[in-house]
Amino acid sequence: MVSTRVRPARADDIESIVALHTHAFPGFFLTTLGRRFLFELYRGFLQAPSGRLFVADVDGEIIGFAAGTLAPEQFFRNLVLARWFAFAWAALRAATRHPHAVIPRLVAALGYRGERPRRLSGAALLSSIAVDPRTTRAGIGSVLLTAYCEEVWKQHLQYVYLMTDRDVNEPANRFYLRHGFTVESEIRRRNGRIMVRYVRPRC
Repeated sequence: MVSTRVRPARADDIESIVALHTHAFPGFFLTTLGRRFLFELYRGFLQAPSGRLFVADVDGEIIGFAAGTLAPEQFFRNLVLARWFAFAWAALRAATRHPHAVIPRLVAALGYRGERPRRLSGAALLSSIAVDPRTTRAGIGSVLLTAYCEEVWKQHLQYVYLMTDRDVNEPANRFYLRHGFTVESEIRRRNGRIMVRYVRPRC
């Protein structure tokens, strides 16, 4: 009998999380930086006191994950300070191949602080959530999202927020609206990409 459970990630889950990220987000900027860069990022979510990393486990196979932080500004600042060399080294291959495309965005990524809505205090960031495409209709994403939000509420925070693409991303946008998120704002990137910032208050 197949059993599914959502649990906090362990160190030996990181490789599976990176592989799942790579399959779930092909062509995304972080994916193009390579598996080593992603490994360092998700290890940060696992090890930092304010980081949270959950996995959906089916008989030992990781089929989904959710990553975020209870203190976005502090988390990303400390992550870069502690691991800037590891991130730079991990991204070196991509930067060498496509320097004009990668280096400016990499510098911007290293300066990222979570883009928390200024009007909100006590807001946790859901940075990434992904499910194995073979199981997208099994409700795993909903279970992961619920587990993450419940963890945020346990820490007495009042909001969860996230960023996702506005365009060509209808399933994800419907998913967040269906789970109690509302559109807080839209942010246009320099490359023209439009992001939607969603917020969900504690009920």
